[in-house]
This record gives sequence, C-alpha cells and structure tokens, in this order.
Amino acid sequence: MLLLRRGRSVLSRVGSFSRDRGAADVLRSCAQWGWDWWRGRPGGGRDHGFFEWDGRRLPYFVHHYHYTWLNERAVEVAMALDLLERHAGASVLEVGNVLSHYAPVGHTVVDKYERAPGVLNEDVADLDLGREFDLVLAISTLEHVGLDEDVRDDDKPLRAIERLRAHVAPGGRLWVTHPVGYNAALDARLRDGVPGVARMRALRRDRTRNQWREVPLDEAWGTPYDRLLYTAHAVVVVEINPVGEGAAKTGADEVTGW
Repeated sequence: MLLLRRGRSVLSRVGSFSRDRGAADVLRSCAQWGWDWWRGRPGGGRDHGFFEWDGRRLPYFVHHYHYTWLNERAVEVAMALDLLERHAGASVLEVGNVLSHYAPVGHTVVDKYERAPGVLNEDVADLDLGREFDLVLAISTLEHVGLDEDVRDDDKPLRAIERLRAHVAPGGRLWVTHPVGYNAALDARLRDGVPGVARMRALRRDRTRNQWREVPLDEAWGTPYDRLLYTAHAVVVVEINPVGEGAAKTGADEVTGW
C-alpha cells in the first residue's frame, strides 16, 4: 500500500510538471535521473571523485539513503562530516535529523517532526535547551521553517536563526547549508544580510551531472531549485557567530579563520 501511494504521488508530480514544462522535458529529466541512479549506485557504480572546498579536497559522499550521489547531499554531508572531524571533542547541536541517517552520531539532535531515538521534537523557532554548544549545525533544514508548515511565516527562519545563535557558546559557530531556490524569501534575507554572519560561500552543480565547484556568491543566487527531482543546483554555506558577536568586518564571503 505504501509503495502504491508513493507511486501515485510520483505519477501525480510528473503529470503536474509535464503541464508546466512539457512532457518531453520531464521525460528526459526522469530518464537522465534513472540512468544516473543506475550508473552511480553504491556497490556497483563508478568512482564518484572529489570536490574542492575551503582549500581542501573532499570525497563526494555516497549513500543509498536519499540517493546522495544524485543530489546536494553528496557535498553537504561530506562537508558536515569533515567539519565534525575537525572539531572532535566539541559539544555539538544538530537541527534537523540528517547525519544520523548516514553515520553514527553522539551529539544532540533537534527535529520538530521526525520521531527517532534520541531526537528532541522541538520547534527551532522556540528552542531553549538551557545550554550552549561549540558548534550548531543545520543541514538543508532552515529553508523548511515557516514554509513547509501549516501556517506560512517568512520571518520564522530568521527567528530560528536567532534562537540557534543563542545556543552557540562564545567563540563557537552556527553552520548552515541552504539549497538556493527552495525558499525564495529566505534566499532574499540571506542575500540582503543576516545578523552575525561571519562567512558565506557557495557551491554550484554542473548542469548535466552531480559534480560541484565552489563559486562566488553572485553565481549561486537566482539558481532554480528542481522541484521535480527534489534537487538543488546551488548551495550556500553560512557561518554565523553567537549572539554578542557581530558580523565579520571583512564582509560575508571573506575567510575568518574559524
């Protein structure tokens, strides 16, 4: 029954996008997705290679869950795991239960909706855990806040960011990945400037394959999000200081040494 419902949902989405984009374009996109899934699947696929990020060479992250070799999770999870490795021993809060699907985690996780062992079901915009963390992570999560909820509230992501900043210890950092084009209101807020931003950088996807490269921010903003295949074509990585520490004086896209 579950597979039947999912099948109907997929067919409904394909039908809807066919009316907007044309059947030929949608069928071509679906066929390319199927070929890329088959060609790159873990255990039988090709070598997925590396991408350059922050002066380092990181391997693309490949996992069956959400088919990471086909979407932005290939770089987001790779960057997040690298960040955790470089901050071994730090106290960590993750908002949105993402990393536990890919690797064992020992840090605190908050997710409003997902029920799982060890996950605190709290609304991030009202979060008050009564403690601070050296590192707070949010991987493709804040774009859903105030958008994919019963009541739309374009200001809610900014309130969530302020609550998260209040949970960052002095000298720590809030680290956020944001898929460009999914939430236009949050795109605009980030582009215009969010309080406390220390550094903001971007990755952009190759037009025909899931290969990513670091680009100037101006080349990322305005990139459409593929809602047919639930795939971002640009990701912005935002590092934000705790409350009491302002934005970097050198500018949002400058390296601050953290």
